Amino acid sequence: MSSFYNAPVRFRSEGGAIVVADIWKSECGGCGAETYRGDLLKWAQDHAEKCRALPRR
Repeated sequence: MSSFYNAPVRFRSEGGAIVVADIWKSECGGCGAETYRGDLLKWAQDHAEKCRALPRR
């Protein structure tokens, strides 16, 4: 794995929630969707473009 991928990467969803891609999983802070498999950065970016959930408090 590349050295630039040490910290979680965050994307802002359409609804305003944060989608986080970490080394082991990607998770949406709005709707709660998560994945542990595949290209986690791509999943997080695609999910952020589609998800309209509001941020959870």
